[in-house]
Amino acid sequence: MLEFQMHWTEILLVALARNLLGLAWYSPVMFGPSWARHLGCTQQAMRQRLLRVLPLEFACSCIIAFVLAQVLNFAGAIDWVMGVVVGFLMWAGFIAAATPNQVLYARRPAAVYLIDSGFCLASLVGMGVLMATWQWDAVIHTALAAVAK
Repeated sequence: MLEFQMHWTEILLVALARNLLGLAWYSPVMFGPSWARHLGCTQQAMRQRLLRVLPLEFACSCIIAFVLAQVLNFAGAIDWVMGVVVGFLMWAGFIAAATPNQVLYARRPAAVYLIDSGFCLASLVGMGVLMATWQWDAVIHTALAAVAK
């Protein structure tokens, strides 16, 4: 029988980490200007949409974290290597292989695909490593104890 393991605090923290990575990835310091230019969008327009889309993006990140946690559990991933492997395989099978149609059929610029796909790779591998290696119970209990003081 399949057993779904769920630690809501872990899922929320990993989802938050994914969103923070996204904010950095698409920032003016990293790939934001190139991504916006290729889509015909300005940095100002991106900033204006940011507050409206962040709640939905966080909800999507929670779903990704939940599903990835289940895959890691089913794979028996307990170290960073397995976290990397599972994150990479999820990216290769469900992102890299499934989304080139954005370039082929929707005629979006290849640079946009590469930036978006790169973010998905970095976030899935990072989330995989975090979930497979961190001793979440200890981290959470320590943090709660510090807040309670």
